[in-house]
Amino acid sequence: MEDSPHTVELNLERASHYIHDASHAGANIVCLPETVTTNGVPSALDTVDDGWAKFFAATALENSIAVVAPFYVKEGNRLFNQASVFGPMGHSLGFYRKAQPTGAEAKRVSPGDTFPILDLGFAKIAIMICMDIYFPEIARIYAMNGAEILFWPTTTHGPTQSGLEAQLRSRAIDNSIPIVESNLAGRPPYAPYAGRFYPGNARIVDFNGDTLTQTGRRDGLAVCDIDLDERRKTSSVILIHEPDDTRADLEAIARMDLYAKEYTQISSHQRRYYDSLPK
Repeated sequence: MEDSPHTVELNLERASHYIHDASHAGANIVCLPETVTTNGVPSALDTVDDGWAKFFAATALENSIAVVAPFYVKEGNRLFNQASVFGPMGHSLGFYRKAQPTGAEAKRVSPGDTFPILDLGFAKIAIMICMDIYFPEIARIYAMNGAEILFWPTTTHGPTQSGLEAQLRSRAIDNSIPIVESNLAGRPPYAPYAGRFYPGNARIVDFNGDTLTQTGRRDGLAVCDIDLDERRKTSSVILIHEPDDTRADLEAIARMDLYAKEYTQISSHQRRYYDSLPK
């Protein structure tokens, strides 16, 4: 992202180049950043177009690759921050709507209330968007329901770069799940102390939280192979199976009934920000 204002046309053109390059790099699926069509566009929340879905479906078909394309959508009089998934044949495979909009965003964006797992044939994927990473419950729900890869499109800068990395790696480690990050990078790649908004990073971490590949603060693509059949082992932390199989063991020992009880009690007297907003 340059400091100067963007247009939707510029964003779509760049997105198409990334999709093309990812396909030629041998990727089965590519994830674009959050609100990819309107980043840097003035009055972005007033710019919603039904044609964006057709554009990404056609581009996925043209390049024979699955695409995670996040953009704002309208349904009736409600606006959602949605990540749509299109298959390599150009068909829609489903979508996820951001469950935890930011405080400022929530003044106009409605929160989603489902956590779908999409079966692409080669992998079962799930999506969380930006602010969702602050809520560990989301990644845990996905993992316990069988997601194999979690995608995290975002347009975030903090609280710090190291803080974002800690959250990302923690979600991966806690749930033994690979996570793909797609964030915005500034042009040029500003130093973190320069006060610029876009720290960047296309990054892929494995189920141990180790970074497999990344772009740093620069724009570009992070591409790698993920072996979904690789045995997921710990360092004798859980150790029910021998050798340890982390995901199965986490599911076996997780006290979900206890957590559900506590959450139910908390929610019964929770003061929710969304409820205070004008309808």
